[in-house]
Amino acid sequence: MTTLHIVLSDLEVTHAILAKITKLQNKYSANVVWYLHHHQRFFDRLYFSNELADISDDLQASHQSKVAQIGLKITKYFPKSSINICKDKYWSKQLNNNANSLDKTVIIRSKTGLTSADNQYISDNKSTIFILNQEKWFSDGKAIGAIDPFHEDDEENISARNVVDFMRHWSSASEQTEPLLLHVIHIPPLAIEYEKKIEALHKEQIYRFAKTVKCPKNLLTFTRGTPEDALLSYADNNKIDLIVLGCREHSLFDKWLNGSTISALISHQQCDIVLINTP
Repeated sequence: MTTLHIVLSDLEVTHAILAKITKLQNKYSANVVWYLHHHQRFFDRLYFSNELADISDDLQASHQSKVAQIGLKITKYFPKSSINICKDKYWSKQLNNNANSLDKTVIIRSKTGLTSADNQYISDNKSTIFILNQEKWFSDGKAIGAIDPFHEDDEENISARNVVDFMRHWSSASEQTEPLLLHVIHIPPLAIEYEKKIEALHKEQIYRFAKTVKCPKNLLTFTRGTPEDALLSYADNNKIDLIVLGCREHSLFDKWLNGSTISALISHQQCDIVLINTP
């Protein structure tokens, strides 16, 4: 049986996020384990913790009280789940000690975005990661799988195949009458005079990939633009709740350095995404 490992750094849990976790639990028939990241980053510096000990004690007490309240709320909705308190700066070690390769991690964004501990885990992890905000889904978890096969560093298209497999499992039979897979056609300004030829080549390659995974053409769709902007616009226009992306073997630093689509979407506060890592 798979397990969902839920990481919460903001120490706030909305009804919307409880509904999302319930959806995931039912989808995967999964156990649920929560990790409340209880780390006071302000007092990482020794001169604060030593000189401002009274303030530190008050903040810790307040923080512990909030952790207890969150724990009670989680137990009310998920009585069979377990709750771990993570006091270290990075929570990944505690989670990795409990998880296996088939488990899935859910990172709940804080109001200020992903924390350094979140980014460290995303960079190093090799399993499926859901990155969710605390807002309500438009369409009860409607997803689109973004594919971009035939990369030189993924000649067997493992990343795109993983996205296809995820979408087949995630989408209900009724949803499989609408497009499940999206490919963004990006034409650089200097190549605009060749746009029809480039677009035709993109579609030819995507249809060729679809044939290998036995995906009907009616489940494919295309959009134009820079990948991150085009994906966000498509999701907004079609009431998409989750954008599903395959990750090839790059460190998070490489993704930032290369300005990848994934790093751009990770930093977008309103976008719920699924990262399917290729080991």
